[in-house]
Amino acid sequence: MFSASSPSSGAFAATAIDCVRGIRSGQWTSEQVVRASLERAMAREEELHAWACLGVEEAIEEARQRDRQPARGLLHGLPIGIKDLSDTQALPTTYGSPAYAGHRPFMDAACVALACAAGAVILGKTATVEFGATRPCGTTNPHNKLHTPGGSSAGSAAAVADGQILLATGTQTGGSIIRPAAFCGAVGFKPTFGSLSPVGTKGYSWSLDTVGAFATCVADVALFFDVLRGRDESAPLSYAGPAPRIGFFPGPFADRADSAAAAVLDQVAARCSRAGATVRSLGCPVGFEQSLGWHRTISRYEMGRSLLPERCSAQAEELGPTLLSEIERGRHVDDESYLLAKACGLDLALSVEALMADHDVLLTLATPGEAPYGLESTGDATFNLSWSLIGLPCISLPVAWGPLGLPLSIQLVGARHGDRQLLEAAHWIERIASLHQLQEP
Repeated sequence: MFSASSPSSGAFAATAIDCVRGIRSGQWTSEQVVRASLERAMAREEELHAWACLGVEEAIEEARQRDRQPARGLLHGLPIGIKDLSDTQALPTTYGSPAYAGHRPFMDAACVALACAAGAVILGKTATVEFGATRPCGTTNPHNKLHTPGGSSAGSAAAVADGQILLATGTQTGGSIIRPAAFCGAVGFKPTFGSLSPVGTKGYSWSLDTVGAFATCVADVALFFDVLRGRDESAPLSYAGPAPRIGFFPGPFADRADSAAAAVLDQVAARCSRAGATVRSLGCPVGFEQSLGWHRTISRYEMGRSLLPERCSAQAEELGPTLLSEIERGRHVDDESYLLAKACGLDLALSVEALMADHDVLLTLATPGEAPYGLESTGDATFNLSWSLIGLPCISLPVAWGPLGLPLSIQLVGARHGDRQLLEAAHWIERIASLHQLQEP
């Protein structure tokens, strides 16, 4: 991670909040920060492949404009990354697919427009799995290039974890924010379903797709979340409130996690308890063990209809074979199965909300363990799908180094539209158990 001392020599503020303050105070200029970010990104791109497109000239010119203007907006002058599923007028948007090579939208996505209105500078488009669905994009893990960074928001997670940028957007249908954040060692936040506008962001599951964010700390995620919901002000998170009430929930799939991930979850629960939090083990709501199948049914059904235009287009031959196969499988999911899965998901959501009535957050697994070896797969989303199904807000926090020298993370889950409460609890837990308090092995 860059330091805040000298942006012109390749340094960077430790947090987005600090960086914006430095630009506002005149400690450095937006152009200096943008150039430092570009320098880091270009130096690492041959190995990391985090970017679908870097807007070098565009970002520098935008930064110069910010420096000529009075400070405005919560992100004034700050370079950020935009996942290449969201439309950008100034830069190509390919949705991670050769079928859209050179595509130039005529309008920004809602999340892009809101970030720009807050004064952010778009550094470029971060690499994504094709349509956020299947074909990996070639991004590598910033801690070991032989391991997956996760997906589908691979580029955003890798670029933030590597210190190239301090904020980036992401999207999640199943585990596409939480999983790559966990594998790369970034903070990843998937807000409550429907709390941020998806307009202009390519998706394939209208019941599941959710816009979210990556950062290096919870306070920055909270700031970015306020920006992406159109707020002009952002109240800082505080440690002053009571310690959170934590529901300890390994869940019915805990046997799929390796011993290191399970041990870290136990350790975080113990550390929180010693620090004053109330930690209580929770049982499994009825039906939770069937939730993976319900999620699969819904996402396949909706993919089979959402991506049919691409399947029937003249560019269909450019689509990955796995994606084509999944579209066809989705076309054969019948209405009865789909509606049953949705109904069961709603019932499960009510059961989980009842379970959480006396808790601020649930503490659970983010991934089965460290990022797997190889780039052919983005890893197992078992511990993410259920929360995406029922639309609850989730955040991934890196808390330890695993036996392979890769990050291990926990996942915190909040109540529906309890995003602020989740972020407050995560801020408290971050101080107790954050990976960034430790030295990399």
